[in-house]
Amino acid sequence: MSAFVAEPTTALEIESIGNGTGLWLPPEVRDEVERVQSGTSAAELTAGVVELRNLIGGSADLFHAAMLALMCGTMVEHGAEPGAAIDATLDLLVATLNTLAEDPDEMARAASRLSIPAAMTMLARSKETRKRWRARPEIMDRLEALEDADLAPFWLREVFTLHDDAPLLVLDPNNRRAFEFRLIGVRDRLYHCYALLQDALLRHTGPGYLGAEPVDPLAVRYARNDHLTPADYRAATTLGDHQRFAFAYPGIAFMPGSGTPAELPTVDGVPLLTVSPKTIHFNWRPANMYGVIHEALGSSIDLIRELSPADAEALLSRCALP
Repeated sequence: MSAFVAEPTTALEIESIGNGTGLWLPPEVRDEVERVQSGTSAAELTAGVVELRNLIGGSADLFHAAMLALMCGTMVEHGAEPGAAIDATLDLLVATLNTLAEDPDEMARAASRLSIPAAMTMLARSKETRKRWRARPEIMDRLEALEDADLAPFWLREVFTLHDDAPLLVLDPNNRRAFEFRLIGVRDRLYHCYALLQDALLRHTGPGYLGAEPVDPLAVRYARNDHLTPADYRAATTLGDHQRFAFAYPGIAFMPGSGTPAELPTVDGVPLLTVSPKTIHFNWRPANMYGVIHEALGSSIDLIRELSPADAEALLSRCALP
């Protein structure tokens, strides 16, 4: 295997990816790959990932490096630890994006068809890595230009702008209550936040809080990407959702779902929303606003704590919410 990847990629290998045949490997290399990927436990699969990852640096070119990353991603899908090869894969992704931007030849395009899925497979399963790599300029700047040139899929940007372990304060001036939530895997648009937040708030406060209607269980499951079935995906093509509260912030009566968490005001660095009985109705199509970008990428908003009455009152007063 090491000798094979150290040789330049052939036209046959690139053609096999382009025509949908899949990876072309000599029989002896295919046998070795099957051995490496034959583990049945997470530990065995992870050991196989490490073995292949260690060959990436010795690859002759982008394509052979991307091929190894894809093989690692396959084992991650079967239970290997995603962190075992994720940084090597993301470094490779950056190199691939740079090459696509500078010289998008057939090898670079073929390599991207392998390295992008490999990176997505690992990022979807590794919150801590997403946090470390979030919105890195060397990726975001490249993606904007590559998307315009149809050299990178739009959903690749989405995974690099997710909000992970991000706190959110929610104030209820009517009932003088305050809550702190945590966002995990939440998309960079408030429609997704609202879909998850209203469910989390109602689960804590009980049904009918602030006159809210019950949430739609399928809409919540879709927003969470919670074990969706083929039937769920079919239903999602016509699925709608809407706000159960008036979402706003001090001084603003309405915060549209098209906004981002970065547009919210902060208190001590923590973004802030207010909730009250809704006075207007707005709805959205979940599949359009936050369509599933990877089956393994779960999203959630969870309650960290409800502030004590004294702390809630102090925070409400600080925000000039009588």
